[in-house]
Amino acid sequence: MSYDIHITRANHWTDSADNPITLEELKTYFAAKKDFEYSNLFSIAGPFNISIDGEFFIWSYEDIKVPFSYSKGRITVPEAEGEVMDKMKEIATELQAIVQGDEGEAY
Repeated sequence: MSYDIHITRANHWTDSADNPITLEELKTYFAAKKDFEYSNLFSIAGPFNISIDGEFFIWSYEDIKVPFSYSKGRITVPEAEGEVMDKMKEIATELQAIVQGDEGEAY
C-alpha cells in the first residue's frame, strides 16, 4: 500500500465531503495552469500497462507525469515528496485548503 497525501478543506481528510473542493472548481482552477491537464483516465506504461478511471489533473514537470486524483471533495497524490509536495502546498494555499497525510499530519 502507498502512503497518500491529500489536499482538503476539512479538518481531517476523511471528512472532505463535508467541506468539499468541487470538481467544477478544480476544472476551472487547473485550466489556468499550463503544466496541468485534465483526464478521466491515467495510464502507467511499464512491463505491464495499467489504466485507471477517475478524475485526474496530471502535472507534467521534467519528464514525469504526476496524477493529482480527485475524489470525495479532495485531491490525493500517492507517495508525494520533494517537488510534488511543494506543488501540493502551492495548490492548497491557492484553494484555501491544507495538505495532510493519511495519519492526519499537516504539511
